[in-house]
Amino acid sequence: MSHPIPSASCPTSESLPTAGSAGRAPPEHYTFGDGAPAAERLALLAAVFEPSSARLLRLLGYLQPRQAVDLGCGPGWSTRLLHAVLAPARTLGLERSPEQVARARVVAPPGVEYQVHEVTEVPFPGQRPDLLYSRFLLTHLQDPQEVLAAWACAAADRAVLVLEETADMASDHPAFLRYYQLVDQLQAAYGQRLRVGAALAGPFPGWTTELSLLSPLSLPATRMARLHALNLATWRQDPYARSTFSADELDHLAAQLTAIATSAEPAPAVRVVLRQLVLGKP
Repeated sequence: MSHPIPSASCPTSESLPTAGSAGRAPPEHYTFGDGAPAAERLALLAAVFEPSSARLLRLLGYLQPRQAVDLGCGPGWSTRLLHAVLAPARTLGLERSPEQVARARVVAPPGVEYQVHEVTEVPFPGQRPDLLYSRFLLTHLQDPQEVLAAWACAAADRAVLVLEETADMASDHPAFLRYYQLVDQLQAAYGQRLRVGAALAGPFPGWTTELSLLSPLSLPATRMARLHALNLATWRQDPYARSTFSADELDHLAAQLTAIATSAEPAPAVRVVLRQLVLGKP
């Protein structure tokens, strides 16, 4: 159980949005699952985005962090990348899913640990981190600004926070277009944003902006279709999706994405723009 950080200006886990507050869904609502299909999707996502993430992290090679934390680490792909590139003395991956943490622990290299922890709750386990990393996590939160403020309170003095989020995702293929429309609608139902990176322009409570990039990527349609097909298989079981979206349409969309993933149907590359941020704690 988390405890308040001893600062009147710092929000605590108790002050963050929770179920039943003003009719809002809890910020930790996650529609993309934590079972085997989710693990497969996250492995593919890691392979797709590792080059762009590694480029960003290499810019920070001068930091020499002592204690790094990967927020929302899933099965640990991003944690291991963070540890390999920046070589912190200790890297801790935090993830709410015990199933994903168990997967991560099986392949944890020396210096890397994982713990089950809700990342919107502060303080974090262990020492205050001087490097925090978060990739594709804020998109699942109702109030990213409030969570960023809480992370600033949990961080060590002069800490650095690295963020990566989707600012745009587009394709000329109708299957991709429809998929993004449906995910937009699904996430909006829970107060979340698919393209949350477009809104991350600052200022950020508790942080100063040291670097803000909009990084365009052209990603293979086959890989993106496989990612989306795995995701669709999970989120279509969400209560909102089941009550709102047509099962026949989702079946058709799943078939289209599978055809693209297997190269049975051609599709152009997916255009993605990442917001990549490096924030410093004053």
